[in-house]
Amino acid sequence: MKIKSAFPVLSLLCLFFLASCISNKKTSLEAFKQDVYTPEYASGFKIVGADNAASTLIRVFNPWQGAENVEMSYFVSRNGEQAPAGFTGPVIPAGAQRIVCMSSSYIAMLDALGQVDRIVGVSGINYVSNPYVLSHKDSIKDMGPEMNYELLLGLKPDVVLLYGIGDAQTAVTDKLKELAIPYIYMGEYLEESPLGKAEWLVVLSELTDSREKGIEIFREIPERYLALKALTKSSEERPTVMFNTPWNDSWVMPSTKSYMAQLVADAGADYIYKENTANSSTPIGLETAYGLIQKADYWINVGSAATLDELKTINSKFSDAKAVREKTVYNNNLRLTATGGNDYWESAVVRPDVVLRDLIHIFHPELVSDSPYYYRHLE
Repeated sequence: MKIKSAFPVLSLLCLFFLASCISNKKTSLEAFKQDVYTPEYASGFKIVGADNAASTLIRVFNPWQGAENVEMSYFVSRNGEQAPAGFTGPVIPAGAQRIVCMSSSYIAMLDALGQVDRIVGVSGINYVSNPYVLSHKDSIKDMGPEMNYELLLGLKPDVVLLYGIGDAQTAVTDKLKELAIPYIYMGEYLEESPLGKAEWLVVLSELTDSREKGIEIFREIPERYLALKALTKSSEERPTVMFNTPWNDSWVMPSTKSYMAQLVADAGADYIYKENTANSSTPIGLETAYGLIQKADYWINVGSAATLDELKTINSKFSDAKAVREKTVYNNNLRLTATGGNDYWESAVVRPDVVLRDLIHIFHPELVSDSPYYYRHLE
């Protein structure tokens, strides 16, 4: 009897051994070449997998301004699978429950996924607009503009979402490696396509092990956006649009390839400054800018101004602007918090369709009757 009873025990031990071998096996780095998710609009990331592996690699490209030929990989581990031999990047266990967001854009992405309750730390909590975060200031900690490592350790995060700012971030990533805290660079702010920015929410869904949900949520955004864009095809008039106000004696103008220029074009208008065709914003002289505001039909994104009088106070020459005279100045600061947060810089990243609807309402009010959500008409 004793001999017979040993067989089930041995069988179980063998099964446990085999399961352990399977869960701890390593797939070669070269094997991770199968498309798991290839973005349709974003250019800064891709998710790949391998045969017989549940884990994935998130590949991130040029995640800060000025980066060239920079590629980073992040291993999202599932079922106890180990990172491939030779892999030196961060290993992030799938299903992250405790997340630190170093930009408010990531808060909006998690909110869109219905996972805002996974946030345990943010940067600059007083400038956040998200209602959940603001109502949980006692439990969600403020990392400050830089990283408070002592506070971070106490939070025991599963992953830190970093805002890419180039070489200045090296000290941060070195410290996170030393503390064995997983992180990932997010590069959504560099995307030229408004839809490409929003598509980065799929990256977060991969980290939280809800990829299919993320893809499903994202797919609805282009549908709404492109339906709105189609409204402007029948518009014969395309008014000219000027951006921004001066900063330190220079006026920064976006590229014709930028997401703002694309939003304006998709809204049936024409960005007035054509000279900057690079992939980043550029400063122009004040006299050049004064000439542009005298001709532009509309003037948008004018700093902190909430009235035309406030705008004129910034610079008396603004009184000569065509849009000021004709009262066609709009600012993206309608949704402000009591502590100075601006929801445009937070939730608009995953709501480009709402921004587009606002702009169509501004440039072609006959096409969209809804009142603006993010934009304020300066009077």
